[in-house]
Amino acid sequence: MTELKWIESGNVTKTFRLQDEPELIHVIKTGFRDKYMVVYEDAYELNIGKVIYGTKTEIEGRFGITL
Repeated sequence: MTELKWIESGNVTKTFRLQDEPELIHVIKTGFRDKYMVVYEDAYELNIGKVIYGTKTEIEGRFGITL
């Protein structure tokens, strides 16, 4: 039986920091048409790992970013 290996498929992630706050969001383009996932990361571990999904327009509007 052959062992399957993961192959890197390119950079589909953008990371944004909330001004001077220790909070990041990682925006990941999924393999589906116009579907993104946002993963939260913060130094206080209040929202770490929280994930939301949305379209490009929804994510840009919610966070005030440009993808």
